[in-house]
Amino acid sequence: MEKRGFTLIELLMVIAIIGILASIVMVNLASARQKSRDAKRVADIKNIQLALEEYYNDNLYYPLNIYTGLVPTYMSNVPYDPNNSTVCTDGTQASCYVYAARNNSGSGTSCTSSHAARYHLGAAMEANTSVAQDADSAAATSDTCTGSQNADFNGAANNCSGTSAAAAGADNCYDVTN
Repeated sequence: MEKRGFTLIELLMVIAIIGILASIVMVNLASARQKSRDAKRVADIKNIQLALEEYYNDNLYYPLNIYTGLVPTYMSNVPYDPNNSTVCTDGTQASCYVYAARNNSGSGTSCTSSHAARYHLGAAMEANTSVAQDADSAAATSDTCTGSQNADFNGAANNCSGTSAAAAGADNCYDVTN
C-alpha cells in the first residue's frame, strides 16, 4: 500500500506563502491603526474646541491651561493622545495635547488683567498627512500668555513645539486657532 502525504518542500512552501500573506496584512493593519489614532486626535481637538468656546461664553476669556480650566465644569476629563497610556492631568505629561493661551495686544505676555482672548490647540499626528482645517500656526512669544500651558507651541513643527518648522510635506502637527 502506497502512503500519500505532503513532502517537506511542499509544507515549507505553504508556510512561506502564509508568512508572506500575514506580513502584508500586518503592514496594512498598522497603517489602519495609525489612521484611526489620527482620526481620534482630530475628534479630540474638536471636542476640546467646543469646551473652550463654552468656557469663553461663560467667562469672556480662555483658560491658561485646558486641563485645569475645563475640568470638571466643561469636560469630565480632557482627552489625551491615544498612543500614550499616561493619563494627562495638568498639561505637562507627554500624552497631553498642546495648547497655548494668547492675548490680543501683542505687547507683553501678561494675561492676568486682560485675560486670554485667543488660543492655539493641537496634536502631533502619526501619519504625514495634512488636514484641510490645519492652521500651521506658530505661537508668537509676544502674544502667548505667561503661565500658558505650552508657550513654545509651533503648529508647523513635526512634534508641535519648538522653533524649527517641518520640512515641506512633513507637517505632523494638526493645529487649530481662533
